[in-house]
Amino acid sequence: MSSAISQHITNIKKNYSMLRKILHPFYVLYQVLFAWWVAIILVAITSICISLFGRYLKVKNGDHIPAVIWCKLTCWLFLIPVKVVDRDKYVQKDKNYIFAANHQGMFDIFVMYGYVEKRFKWIMKDTLRKIPLLGKACADTGHIFVNRSTPQKDLLRKSINILKNGISMGIFPEGTRCKDGKLGTFKKGTFVIANMAQATIIPVTIDGSYDILPKGCKCLHWSPVTLTFHAPVECKGRDSENVDRMMEETRVAIASALKNK
Repeated sequence: MSSAISQHITNIKKNYSMLRKILHPFYVLYQVLFAWWVAIILVAITSICISLFGRYLKVKNGDHIPAVIWCKLTCWLFLIPVKVVDRDKYVQKDKNYIFAANHQGMFDIFVMYGYVEKRFKWIMKDTLRKIPLLGKACADTGHIFVNRSTPQKDLLRKSINILKNGISMGIFPEGTRCKDGKLGTFKKGTFVIANMAQATIIPVTIDGSYDILPKGCKCLHWSPVTLTFHAPVECKGRDSENVDRMMEETRVAIASALKNK
C-alpha cells in the first residue's frame, strides 16, 4: 500500500515537472512582452513616491508602505504564488524583531518585504545604492548599506539604534545568495547584533525562490514560494555562548522547513 502511494506521488511530481517545462516558453514570452516592462514602471513609481512622500510617511511610521505594495505587485506580476505559514502565530504587532532568513535568490527581497507585514529595515550590499531611483529610495527610507570595508562598530551602532527605536530588521545570516539552493554557512554578525541589542530573532524559511532564477539562468522560471515563520529565539545573556546558541537555534529552525537542505 505504502509503495503504491509512493509511486503515485512520484508520478505526480514527474507530471508537474513536465508541465512546467512545457509552459516555460510561454512564461518567458509573457515576461519579455509584458511583465518586465511593467516591473520597470513599478520601480519608477515606487521610487518617486518615496522621494516625494517619504518624510511624511516616516513621521507616520509608514515609510515602508510603498515598498510593501511594490513587492506584492511584483510577485503578482510575475505570477509567483506566496504561501505564508505561522506568521500570525509568532509575530506580534507591538514588538520588534530581527527577521533572520535564508537567502535563495533575488525574489527573497520581494517575498520578505511584501509578506512579513511588519515595518523593518534591511542590511543590504552597498552596490544596490547605485541602482537608479531604487538605490536613493532605499537610502531615503533608512536601510543600512554595507561593504567589506564598513567598520563593524558603525554597523552595530546603526542596527542597535534601529532596534531601540522600535523598528524591526531583516537580515540574511548567510550574507549572500546560496549557489545550489541549499542552506549555506551562517555568519555571526546577525547574532552579535541581537546579542548587543538584546533583540528577539524570528527565524524565517524561504523555500522555492531558488527555482525562480537558478544559477546561470537569465530568465525567470515559475515557482511557488513558501514563507515559514518559526518560534522566536530569545536572548539569554550577553556572552559569546549566547551568540553561538542563537545562531544554532536559528539555523536548525530555518532548515526544518526546507525541502532541499
